Amino acid sequence: MVLPPPNPILRKFERGEMAFGTFVFSRDPAVTEIVAAAGFDLAVIDTEHAPLGVGEIIDHLRAGNAAGLSCWVRVAGYNPAEVGRLLDLGAQGILFPHYGMQPDEAANALSALRYAPEGSRPTCTGIRASSYGVGSFADYTKRANSEVMGIGLIEDAEVVDRIEEVIEACTLTAVMPGGGGDLATSMGLHGQGTHPRVIGAARKVVETAKRKPGLKVGVYVSDLAGAEEWRALGADFLVYSIDYKVLSAAYSGIRQALA
Repeated sequence: MVLPPPNPILRKFERGEMAFGTFVFSRDPAVTEIVAAAGFDLAVIDTEHAPLGVGEIIDHLRAGNAAGLSCWVRVAGYNPAEVGRLLDLGAQGILFPHYGMQPDEAANALSALRYAPEGSRPTCTGIRASSYGVGSFADYTKRANSEVMGIGLIEDAEVVDRIEEVIEACTLTAVMPGGGGDLATSMGLHGQGTHPRVIGAARKVVETAKRKPGLKVGVYVSDLAGAEEWRALGADFLVYSIDYKVLSAAYSGIRQALA
C-alpha cells in the first residue's frame, strides 16, 4: 500500500508534456472525482478562500489519489505547522500566496516541505501519507522529499517589479502569476484579469521564470481563448478556473439556451 501514490504530475513534466488542473472549492469529493474523470491532471484544493476544513481536505485527497490526480493544497499563509500537517494528510504540493512579499516567513514554510537534512518537516511515522506506518518510513521520506512540490503565487505588483531577483532567489518547484484576483487588485484593476496591464505583468513573470533552469511555470486561466498564448510562452501547466465558476457558467449557459 502506497498512500499517496507517486506524484503523477511529475511524470508528465518528465515527458515534457503540459499538465492541466483546476481549483476545487466545493466540500464534495465527487467534484475531485469528476475533475479526474474529465481528464485533468491536477486538483488544487483551496483553503484560502473556500470553506474547507481538514475533514473535507482529506476526502478530496483520497478521491484525487484514487483517481490518479496530483493533489495540491492552496494555503492562506506561511505556517510551517500547517504545511507539515497537510503533507501528512497526503497533499503532494503546497501552493503559497503572495510569494515574494514575506521572504523570511516563506523560507520557514518552504523548509517544512521536506524532512531533514533537506528541510525541517515534522516527523510522525503513523501518518496517512506514509501508509499509516505500513512499510518503510525511510523509503517514504526519500520519496516525499524528492516529489513534494512548493508552488508560489506571484500576486502583487511590487513583486512583479522586482521579479528577476525574486525568481533568482527562489527555491520553489514552480511559480504562477496571479490573474483577475489579487494581482489585478494590487494594480487597482479589480476582477479585470484580461486587462492588458494584468496580462503584461503575468507575461513578465512567465518569461522571467522560464529563464531559470528547472523551475516550472503555471498560469491560471479563466478564458479559454487566452490559453494558446500561455502555451506559446512555454507554460508547463494551466489551472483553469474554479469548480464553482465552471458550474455557474454551465448552468447560466444552459438556462439561456432553454429560454
